[in-house]
Amino acid sequence: MKKNDVVLGCVSDYTSEGLGVVKLDGFPVFVKDMMIGECGEIVLTLVKKNFGYGRRLSIVKESKDRVVPRCSVVKQCGGCQIMHMSKEHQADFKQNLVVQVMKRIAKVDVEVRPILTMSDPWFYRNKVQVPVKCDKEGVKIGFYRTNSHEIIDMSECMVQSNEQNEIIAWMRTFLMSRPIPQLRHIIIRQAFKSKQVMVAFVTRYRHFDHQEKLVELLTKRFDYIKSVMVTVNNRDDNVIMGDSDDVLFGQNFIEDDLMGLKFKVSLRSFFQVNPIQTEVLYHQVYMLADLKKTDVLLDLYCGVGTIGGFLARFVEEVIGVDVEKSAIDDAWANAMLNHIPNIDFWAMDAKGAKKRLAEEGKKVDVIVVDPPRKGLCSEVIADIIEIAPERLIYVSCDPATLARDIALLKEQYEIKVIQPVDMFPQTVHVESVVLMTRK
Repeated sequence: MKKNDVVLGCVSDYTSEGLGVVKLDGFPVFVKDMMIGECGEIVLTLVKKNFGYGRRLSIVKESKDRVVPRCSVVKQCGGCQIMHMSKEHQADFKQNLVVQVMKRIAKVDVEVRPILTMSDPWFYRNKVQVPVKCDKEGVKIGFYRTNSHEIIDMSECMVQSNEQNEIIAWMRTFLMSRPIPQLRHIIIRQAFKSKQVMVAFVTRYRHFDHQEKLVELLTKRFDYIKSVMVTVNNRDDNVIMGDSDDVLFGQNFIEDDLMGLKFKVSLRSFFQVNPIQTEVLYHQVYMLADLKKTDVLLDLYCGVGTIGGFLARFVEEVIGVDVEKSAIDDAWANAMLNHIPNIDFWAMDAKGAKKRLAEEGKKVDVIVVDPPRKGLCSEVIADIIEIAPERLIYVSCDPATLARDIALLKEQYEIKVIQPVDMFPQTVHVESVVLMTRK
């Protein structure tokens, strides 16, 4: 087999990226937009020693679970990888993804509970950041084509909120008559319950063309915009945010409600992007943790204190730990905003928590971890084992790193429950909540 060969094949499995796996005499070829059970003509676009990639030319046998995507640029944009799957098939795909990595990587045979899905899996995001290109050729606002920096211009995104789509459409019209070549990204944060919106502009310079007019007309057109920010980034790399932020209008935060608590959300705050499913996720954390009023709870990677703040009412004390000082500053502000007296926050790496606990003579009953996609480092895993809480709740956004970490914890901890939650419909991403108890 070689590049540009046209072959006939059928999909028997999926990759974790949602690509169909076609076996050609045992040789795996990965194909976008093909589903299990589908057969069709495929042109080989890349052939390596042990695998290849192909592009679907036609389908001669179509899956009953295939649906027509609601987005007109879904094949160009890299954002929604599985929009061509029915809601039920997406759930099956994500459920199976978690099951398979647990068997293959963690090497545990534990029942995975049915994934908790959204009843309406559209227009759910409370944050969006879109690249902008504004030059002599015109205006493009959208998302990057898969594995490239080419911006796919789009008029509407099916997972952004209607308000975000309206603001971006308005921005496109504004830029067509008043170009701002210094503008690189637009970031929109939206409060689900209060409906407040923050708009931030990532620019090459602090002062940019038509700045005052843009802010004036934007805030006049959308009265729910309570904050307009600018962040300067003149580097040529893949980092979106600049090093400093300034307020152009209103305040440097918006307020939202979550699980009965109020939270200040700043431009850089980590805040779950699907507010409806976040409450589902946190409820699972609460149910599985089986908290007691005498418990001391350690909340590692606490961010702005959402999980710890919610659980504080059920325990004696919560200690939140995060390496980002700005997140800890927000966490303290949120604790004061909600009058939570039994919570403390430490601005430090999670690797330092064990030592400080020992210095302060604190015994921890429950640990909740909500790490970034890369999961836990080996030092933190070793510290958790040494701290030896009765219960460990692991909130994960990557099944593979979750399974890797479970493999390192399973000798000391028994895996009791694995509960997937669909936080990102139309995409391959899946969150999981895992309950582990000390053996």
